[in-house]
Amino acid sequence: MSRLDRYVLGEMLPPFLFGVGAFLAVLVGTSALYEMLTLIFRQGFPVPLALEVFVFKLPATVVLTFPMAAMFGSLMAISRLSGDGELVALRAGGVSLVRIGLPILVVGLVVSAASLAINELVVPPLNDRAFVLIRNASGTVAGRGDMVFEVRAPDGRFERFLYAETFDPETMTLKKATIVDFTHGEPQTLFAQSVRWQGETWAMEKVRVTQGVGSGSREYYLTAAQWDVGRTPEEVTRVRKRPEEMSLPELHAQAKVALERGDGAVAGRMLQNIQLRLAMPWSSVGFALLGLSLGVRRQRSGRGIGMGLSLVVLFIYYIVAHTLAVLGERSMANHVLIAWTPNLLLYLVGIGLLLRASEG
Repeated sequence: MSRLDRYVLGEMLPPFLFGVGAFLAVLVGTSALYEMLTLIFRQGFPVPLALEVFVFKLPATVVLTFPMAAMFGSLMAISRLSGDGELVALRAGGVSLVRIGLPILVVGLVVSAASLAINELVVPPLNDRAFVLIRNASGTVAGRGDMVFEVRAPDGRFERFLYAETFDPETMTLKKATIVDFTHGEPQTLFAQSVRWQGETWAMEKVRVTQGVGSGSREYYLTAAQWDVGRTPEEVTRVRKRPEEMSLPELHAQAKVALERGDGAVAGRMLQNIQLRLAMPWSSVGFALLGLSLGVRRQRSGRGIGMGLSLVVLFIYYIVAHTLAVLGERSMANHVLIAWTPNLLLYLVGIGLLLRASEG
């Protein structure tokens, strides 16, 4: 590493770390801390348990600060060099702006790779662990989407809806399962204490069956029944998790299952989540590039101005990214193109501004 690289890195890393801390404080104060206090004061969770959930969810929040911090660090480093005349002196000595900013771009690449690794290896299992703690402490999974799933016909009509409180993968048994079936004309509602996988179908024990709705409904009981609920045990274990709790292989498996049963909406959401998981971390490279380009034009930018500019640019980026993501989930465009377009725009703008600044 050359002396120039060490010098530029020395200018960038302190504001980058400051940005991580400052942006993390903002995100924790507006989201994670509020959720922890809600668990304690509204749901009555013990403080140690709420703190444990908070810690498990913290890595996902930390990763969100990396793009903002990359732009803030880049912007502050180049602004400082530009404001003190060092940038002009280096360029007068024959050092190009691209060469000066090379260590900043390398930091952006490293941060992006670290974000991708954390999002894949750390965040999903910790999010899953936090969910399990909340579920076990609350004693119910109602409204959490733990074991709630649906089966739709190719034309989008509901065929079955199933809810179960728990699933034991070792015994392949659903507990306290409720099934609403629309495949026989009038709806049937079945409630079973236990539903066990029997190789091709699910065996239901102590079943209460309600046919029809309202005053015309009929109710009877069965000691046992065989029923096709539209899910295998493998599908149940995958459906149990939400996208943020799944690794990339799990998301691929979920998308494959949805495609096999003709559920294009669910498959679209899974495929879009896969591409977003791959694309979003690499925004840090674009933000570092943009900070480098803008820093050349800003003389002695204060930290407040730098942080504000970083937040504004990131806000615009996420508006574009989330708008396109909605289109991708509805399968209105190519998932890869949808996920990577915001990054490509960021790179093009950054490169254009950098080339323009290099000519100045």
